[in-house]
Amino acid sequence: MKLDHTASALVIVGGWNSSIFTPPWIKKYLFPGEHEDFTIEMPASFSLDFNTQFISPRISSKEVRILLQENRLSFSPVENKNEHFDQIQELALQLADYLPHTPVTAYGVNFLFTEEPISEELVNRIRLRDLEEFEQLNDALTSEQYTRRLTLNGRTLNFTIKLNGEKVTFDFNFHFKIDDLVAFKAKIAEISILELKQEAVQFMSKIYHLELEEGLNE
Repeated sequence: MKLDHTASALVIVGGWNSSIFTPPWIKKYLFPGEHEDFTIEMPASFSLDFNTQFISPRISSKEVRILLQENRLSFSPVENKNEHFDQIQELALQLADYLPHTPVTAYGVNFLFTEEPISEELVNRIRLRDLEEFEQLNDALTSEQYTRRLTLNGRTLNFTIKLNGEKVTFDFNFHFKIDDLVAFKAKIAEISILELKQEAVQFMSKIYHLELEEGLNE
């Protein structure tokens, strides 16, 4: 199986003030190095006469992409490298220090795995028994989705499987409720993004007998 790194690795839900994320502020607080190469993109929905000093930007460095959409601040790695996941966590902790009074309610750590093509053994592990009844009625399935919520190692996991043709995706969302960014810092110190990634990989190995492809987990 492969890890789709374009899926967000970290999402923090709260009352983020988009007017703070101006180019000078981003340069000073997120990427202060003199030679740090980063870009800021304006969402296409803004009109040409909009004051670009106060937009909700899409920020991209060589390692991390940051996107603010309404009340969701999302971080994703540019490449599937462990050091990029570490950089995401470091940037999130910096924001918690610089914007400590931002009201927040939750954060999620997300991983999306894909397997293609699908073996018959894997399909049998995923599918519910009622599908046999569908086949007897000559009903054709074009796609399937299964959603579960469970407690994994004491943490809430929202887990979604989608079967579509010869491809299956496994979507992990580790969900954490928080009252403030102090609580965010404490919880992510208890279990890091990379540790949660390893928990997801072990879960896939134990339940579905799938292993992360060599060279794609570094």
